Amino acid sequence: MTTFTLDRHPTLASSCARAATAAEARFRIDYPDLSRRDSRVIALDQRTAGLARQLAVDQPRWRGGHFLEYLSTVPDGDDARLLTTGGAEVLLSQELADADVVVMLAAAGASAEGAAVIGDACAARFIMSAGLVVPGGGGTADVVSALRPNAMVLVILQESDDVAEVLSALRV
Repeated sequence: MTTFTLDRHPTLASSCARAATAAEARFRIDYPDLSRRDSRVIALDQRTAGLARQLAVDQPRWRGGHFLEYLSTVPDGDDARLLTTGGAEVLLSQELADADVVVMLAAAGASAEGAAVIGDACAARFIMSAGLVVPGGGGTADVVSALRPNAMVLVILQESDDVAEVLSALRV
C-alpha cells in the first residue's frame, strides 16, 4: 500500500507579491466585465427612496438595475406594491420574474414588513438578497433587526455615499 503525504505550505506574504509580478499578469483577464445582471434595488423608507432616485439618474452606470420604492404589502400578504423611479406602480412578483439579485436599502424607520415580504419572495425564488443599512436619521438597531432574517447578506454602511460603490461591486 502506497501512502501519500501532502506537502502543505502556508500562504505567505511573498505569495501575494509573486501574484503581482509581470510573469503572473499574463493570466489575468484584461477585458471589462460585460455581463448583465437583472438587479432590483428596493428602498424600504423615505430616506433611502430619495437616495435610490438619485442613483437611478446615472442609469448608464447600472447595467440592468431597476430602482424601486416599497409602498405597502398587498392584502393577501404574499406580494407588495412598489413604485418605480418613473412613478409607475408595479408588483414585487412582476419585478422578481427576471431578477437575479435584490438589494434592499434601509435607514431608520424602514419597513420591517416590507423587508419580510421581499426576503420571503426572494427566498422562494432562489434570488440572492442583500440588505444595505444606510446611516443617519436615528439608530440602526431596529433596521438591522428587520433585515437580518430577510437578507442573505447584510452590510451596515458608514456613509450613505458608499451605497453606489457597493452596488457597483455587486454589478447592479
